[in-house]
Amino acid sequence: MADLEETMKFDPEEGIANLDVHLDRLKDAAEAEGFKFDRHAARNELQAATFGKRRPATARLVLSPTGAMAIEVRPT
Repeated sequence: MADLEETMKFDPEEGIANLDVHLDRLKDAAEAEGFKFDRHAARNELQAATFGKRRPATARLVLSPTGAMAIEVRPT
Protein backbone atom coordinates (compact mmCIF):
# COMPACT_ATOMS: atom_id res chain seq x y z
CA MET A 1 0.00 0.00 0.00
CA ALA A 2 1.42 3.35 -1.06
CA ASP A 3 1.68 6.34 1.25
CA LEU A 4 -0.63 9.32 0.88
CA GLU A 5 0.82 12.76 0.13
CA GLU A 6 -0.48 16.30 0.44
CA THR A 7 1.47 19.33 -0.77
CA MET A 8 0.68 22.81 0.56
CA LYS A 9 1.88 26.36 0.03
CA PHE A 10 3.26 28.19 3.05
CA ASP A 11 3.49 31.98 3.38
CA PRO A 12 5.28 33.44 6.42
CA GLU A 13 2.55 36.05 6.90
CA GLU A 14 -0.49 33.84 6.26
CA GLY A 15 0.68 30.36 7.27
CA ILE A 16 -0.34 27.34 5.21
CA ALA A 17 -2.87 28.31 2.55
CA ASN A 18 -6.22 26.50 2.83
CA LEU A 19 -4.95 24.28 5.64
CA ASP A 20 -8.41 22.98 6.58
CA VAL A 21 -9.11 22.04 2.95
CA HIS A 22 -5.83 20.12 2.77
CA LEU A 23 -6.48 18.33 6.05
CA ASP A 24 -10.04 17.44 5.00
CA ARG A 25 -8.77 16.02 1.71
CA LEU A 26 -6.13 13.98 3.50
CA LYS A 27 -8.68 12.75 6.05
CA ASP A 28 -11.06 11.66 3.29
CA ALA A 29 -8.29 9.86 1.39
CA ALA A 30 -7.07 8.18 4.59
CA GLU A 31 -10.57 6.93 5.40
CA ALA A 32 -11.07 5.64 1.85
CA GLU A 33 -7.77 3.73 1.98
CA GLY A 34 -8.13 2.49 5.56
CA PHE A 35 -5.20 4.57 6.85
CA LYS A 36 -5.01 5.86 10.40
CA PHE A 37 -5.01 9.67 10.48
CA ASP A 38 -4.96 12.11 13.37
CA ARG A 39 -6.04 15.47 11.97
CA HIS A 40 -5.12 17.36 15.14
CA ALA A 41 -1.64 15.83 15.21
CA ALA A 42 -1.16 16.64 11.51
CA ARG A 43 -2.09 20.28 12.12
CA ASN A 44 0.31 20.49 15.07
CA GLU A 45 3.15 18.84 13.12
CA LEU A 46 2.67 21.19 10.17
CA GLN A 47 2.66 24.23 12.44
CA ALA A 48 5.81 23.01 14.19
CA ALA A 49 7.55 22.33 10.86
CA THR A 50 6.83 25.83 9.55
CA PHE A 51 7.33 27.74 12.80
CA GLY A 52 9.84 30.55 12.39
CA LYS A 53 10.12 30.20 8.61
CA ARG A 54 10.58 33.62 7.09
CA ARG A 55 10.26 32.80 3.38
CA PRO A 56 7.56 31.24 1.22
CA ALA A 57 7.84 27.48 1.08
CA THR A 58 6.14 24.27 0.07
CA ALA A 59 5.18 21.84 2.83
CA ARG A 60 4.73 18.18 1.92
CA LEU A 61 3.07 15.78 4.34
CA VAL A 62 3.46 12.05 3.72
CA LEU A 63 1.13 9.71 5.61
CA SER A 64 1.79 5.99 5.99
CA PRO A 65 -0.97 3.40 6.46
CA THR A 66 -0.09 3.20 10.17
CA GLY A 67 -0.68 6.95 10.61
CA ALA A 68 3.00 7.87 10.83
CA MET A 69 3.69 11.25 9.25
CA ALA A 70 6.73 12.84 7.66
CA ILE A 71 6.82 16.53 6.78
CA GLU A 72 9.25 18.22 4.44
CA VAL A 73 9.39 22.01 4.07
CA ARG A 74 11.30 23.45 1.12
CA PRO A 75 11.74 27.07 0.04
CA THR A 76 9.91 28.06 -3.14
